[in-house]
Amino acid sequence: MKATLIIPARDEMKTIGDVVRAVRAVFVGEIIVVDNGSTDATAERGTEAGAHVIAEPVAGYGRACMAGVAAAAVDTEVFVFMDGDGSDWPEDIASLLAAVANGADLALAVRRGEGVERGSIAPAATFGNWLSGSLIGWLWGRRLHDLSPLKAVRADTLRLVDPVDRTYGWTVELLASAVALKLKVVEGPAGYRKRAGGKSKVSGQLAPSVRAGGRILVTLARVWWRRPDFTRAGAALGLLAGMVFLGAFVAWLASVLSLKFVYRSE
Repeated sequence: MKATLIIPARDEMKTIGDVVRAVRAVFVGEIIVVDNGSTDATAERGTEAGAHVIAEPVAGYGRACMAGVAAAAVDTEVFVFMDGDGSDWPEDIASLLAAVANGADLALAVRRGEGVERGSIAPAATFGNWLSGSLIGWLWGRRLHDLSPLKAVRADTLRLVDPVDRTYGWTVELLASAVALKLKVVEGPAGYRKRAGGKSKVSGQLAPSVRAGGRILVTLARVWWRRPDFTRAGAALGLLAGMVFLGAFVAWLASVLSLKFVYRSE
């Protein structure tokens, strides 16, 4: 299989070079770094490390991912996505590609086990992962366990799913749509560590966390509304789902506010 690895990056000059070099040591294929409106030397560091760097000046995680897809070789069979902050383990890419080679439409790295550094995933993110996975399970009968940045998806699967969100909802739209379409999604354990440098665009910040959480829940509602077997006869269920989404968002927001208060009190 011909694979292309895509790394969305914004202001990651402290880490992107090491990430690209670490990936190159274990991955054979094209590496694309998408400079998503950086104000530092992210693009230069990525190029120096040997990546194909492209620019997507309009900020948005999903927008950066799809810009990388558009720039990849036309005969790419599998796309791998990972973050550029040094948190993901490049060594886990091989198991994702093996899962796809064995028939998976999408392979998802689940951050759990001994390989996950303590404190590397913020409590609000942990709650958001649990909430999203639970809602996907409730709506489509298959529970997922992470909204991991590290994942591999077949090129034809990505075209079939055709995610339209261009922000933080991109990953959950990809996963929820794959489950709704009854595609083969394989989860596997993966390591994770604290970012090697720079600053997170979401974790630990109240406003971005709230925006990201709201976008994820709205995206799930949109995927549910547009699922293939939906009919107007399901309006009552739709109303119930909307209430669940609203209650879930309030619960998630309360957790973020509570954590923010604790951080300020320490």
